[in-house]
This record gives sequence, C-alpha cells and structure tokens, in this order.
Amino acid sequence: MLVDTHCHLHFDAFDPDREAVIQRALDFGVKSLVNVGTDPKTNRQALELSRTYPFMAATAGLHPHHAHEISEEGFKDFETFVTQNPPVAIGEIGLDYVKSQSPPETQKTTFARMLDLAARRNLPVIVHSREAFEDTLAILRSEARGKLRGVMHCFSYDRDALKKVLDLGFLVSFTCNVTFKNASALLEVARTAPLDRIMLETDSPYLAPQIYRGKRNEPCCLTHLADFLSEERGIERTVLEETTTRTAAEFFGLSLPS
Repeated sequence: MLVDTHCHLHFDAFDPDREAVIQRALDFGVKSLVNVGTDPKTNRQALELSRTYPFMAATAGLHPHHAHEISEEGFKDFETFVTQNPPVAIGEIGLDYVKSQSPPETQKTTFARMLDLAARRNLPVIVHSREAFEDTLAILRSEARGKLRGVMHCFSYDRDALKKVLDLGFLVSFTCNVTFKNASALLEVARTAPLDRIMLETDSPYLAPQIYRGKRNEPCCLTHLADFLSEERGIERTVLEETTTRTAAEFFGLSLPS
C-alpha cells in the first residue's frame, strides 16, 4: 500500500480521464491520495474530490504563485473555509523565487500568515520552496517555534539543507524527479535521508519519472518511484513502502484501508 502525499488530481490536466487515472492508481497499489489545493478555486475542488472518494484527502493552501492575488477579505474567506471544512493540512504554501509573479516580500508576508493560521488551527503544513531556502528556513524558524508540524514537499536542496529542515522537526518528501538523469546530487540526498522522516509523492500532473519524461505524471507512477528509491537505498521495497505509508498516515491523520 502506497500513499501519494502530494498530487493535484483536481487540475484540468485530468479532466479528460480522471476516473481512469484514479482507477489506475488503485490498481497499482496507491490506496490513498492527498490532493493539494493551491488557491481558493482548487481548494474547493480538492475538497469535493475528498467528499467523492473516501480514500482521498484534501488540503487547503495558497501557492506562492498566487500570493499577490489575495486581499484582506480573501484571507478572511480562506480562514472561514478552513474552519468550516477542516483540511488535513495547510498547503501548499511557501516561497518560489523562480517562476512566481508575486514579489518576494508579498510571498513572505503571505507565507507567514498561512503558518500562523496553521498553528492556530493545529494543522500541519506543506511547504513549497524553490531557490528560496534561506528565506524559507528563516520564516519557518520564526513562525514555527516548535508549534508546527510540516513537510517540505518536492525536496530539491542539498544535505546541509536537509539537516536544517529535519532539525526543525519537519519531514521531507521526494518526487519522481529523483529519477531524472541529471539528478545525481538530489538522488544522493534521497538515498541518505532518514527513512522514517521521508514521504513519497508524485506532484501530479508534474514531474513524471524519467521513463515518461515530458508526459503527464499521475499517481500510479508512485510505484515506479518506490521501486527506484528502494533499489537505490539498498532496501526491500516493502520496507520503504511500509515506513513511508506509516509516516504519511500519522502526519496527515489518514485512515488507511486494512
């Protein structure tokens, strides 16, 4: 049994064949999925999927790409939504200094407010950080203060950064990009990260594994990531699967099928 801890099945990339994608995931042993919201629209869509499929969970967040789009009234609406429809986590939230149109200061303010909300609601956080590690770490240290549980998703930094994230008490999750031909440095981090502090994700529809590079990713590809990473770490696939599944269930409070 595998858990895809970060996917976006509510995105329009899956509109043509969502049912088939879901069934494929189940057939391949991905028995639980966490659909991650990125803005008010996708937060609602993720919630609806979780209500339709009992093996799915939903988060609510504001991706740094959308940090400049939310007004003060929007923050209030977001908190009302989270209060009325408790997600399994706040996210994804964070900083992106590569593609986001939001100014860094706007991103940082929004990120801090989302962390504060998560702390007040006693919810874990899913953190997006792209070429913004030092600022991400500084805000997490300032806002978390031991009050927050979190995961840095699609972890893409080095071993020193990994240690700093783990020292916060956070987890990290790895995606199929560790299979890329040019990902040797990242793969070394994934090989050596403590097994009980990692989770697996696809970030579907993005980051398909090397064998499907350039195509749409989907949750069934998590099995390829599990096979690849267990071989690279020199452990049985069942050990990696059981450990990461247990970590995911505890982190998100998931009820998994027996």
